[in-house]
Amino acid sequence: MTDNNQHDHLVWEEIDRKILLDAHVFSVLSSRRRAADGAEADYFLVDSPDWCNIIAPVTRNDGVECFVMARQYRHGSQSVTIEFPGGLVDPGEGPEAAALRELEEETGYAAESARLIGKVNPNPAFMSNSAFTYVAVGAHKNSGQDLDENERLDAELVPVTEIVDLLRPDFHEHAIMVAALDWYQRYRADGLDYDARLKRWELEH
Repeated sequence: MTDNNQHDHLVWEEIDRKILLDAHVFSVLSSRRRAADGAEADYFLVDSPDWCNIIAPVTRNDGVECFVMARQYRHGSQSVTIEFPGGLVDPGEGPEAAALRELEEETGYAAESARLIGKVNPNPAFMSNSAFTYVAVGAHKNSGQDLDENERLDAELVPVTEIVDLLRPDFHEHAIMVAALDWYQRYRADGLDYDARLKRWELEH
């Protein structure tokens, strides 16, 4: 197992923090940090609830293997994207429950269960949250959409080959979606969920 103590000289200790902006879905913080050599500096961080997304493979009526996906407008990129369903993990909610909830709310599909296949920090330089990726087990059409007041979203069945084998700018320019797809392809290759994959790393290192 890797000895993390050998990297202690790289760690910055937080000695103070202030909230500069509370923007509902995230906060902007000022964090005063001290390095191991005594240097101090202010860093600006984005503090957000955790995110989740869920990959739901299904077979279309014509026999084509598809992903259940959500098409929506993204205000940051000012573009319409195609994504795996997902969203924020609500207070008091676990990421698995949030992923299953988002799947049903955004697409009307439900799943028997979900397996955690990946976890990333969206940008460790200034973000503190995690994005969890799940794969849906036994996904099936269950109901209509149940969207929030300002959500405008189309649910679509997209052939797996379009996402896995092709370059779709409306999907592949979204970093979190590319990360989720990478987790899914690793899972399909060896059947290891996130916990099993992490344990294998720990045993080998």
